[in-house]
Amino acid sequence: MQKDRLLQSTIENAIHRFPGKASAIIETARSRIDINGHLKMRSASTIKLAILLEAYRQIDRNELKLHESVKFKPEDFTEGSGVLFHLNSVKEMSMEDLLTLMIIVSDNTASNMAIQRVGIDHINALMDELGCSETVLERGFMDVDAIRQGLDNYTSSADLVAMLKAVDSGDLLSADSRKRVLHVLKQQQLLANLHGRIDEDDEVTVASKSGGLPGVVNDAGIFVYRGHKVYAAVLLDESPNNHTGQELIAEIGGYIYDWLKTE
Repeated sequence: MQKDRLLQSTIENAIHRFPGKASAIIETARSRIDINGHLKMRSASTIKLAILLEAYRQIDRNELKLHESVKFKPEDFTEGSGVLFHLNSVKEMSMEDLLTLMIIVSDNTASNMAIQRVGIDHINALMDELGCSETVLERGFMDVDAIRQGLDNYTSSADLVAMLKAVDSGDLLSADSRKRVLHVLKQQQLLANLHGRIDEDDEVTVASKSGGLPGVVNDAGIFVYRGHKVYAAVLLDESPNNHTGQELIAEIGGYIYDWLKTE
């Protein structure tokens, strides 16, 4: 259709203006826009989606309990994104709350605790099972020693869309776990990227996980409007500044929003 071709051309033009490395997959019910979709790039916090998937798979297998208590030691608190590092009275919380904080405010303390409980090898094994060959979790968040050793976390826009589709359908997770994961992704509090041009009270919903590092701006999400759905992932590296990257991803989110509104 003409409107699908227009969506593709506007997104391609936006990506091609970007001075750094870029990767994007935009998939509708009728078409798939693929711009360097399998380019392996630094994941930043988008890889927390992989952690979330494996956690809920273990919950479905009764290897992990949503309401089990996770206790904190002083050395567990990690700087960077999130809130737990700043809350002196927190000594423990449920696994469900930990996973929620990992996603909605990208909490690094919660994320590292989830990795410890779920297991880095299990997370990477799940990525292999899903065919997400560009995705690997090599270290925890804000792990300075691992960074010095050259370890990092990687993904691709194609892999992130595959993860989103595993959340939304298929038989990886039970129906209850899929519902819970989607609910958490819809509570996202970091709204500068794909959400950037969508009002919070708009009928279009976005279930997403973003990530950022100096020069890196990423986001991946499921757009839904009146039964119509779009899977989107955009990864940017070597951005002159993070605001430039956020503006580009918000622009792409705006194009998806406009496309949905005319469906």
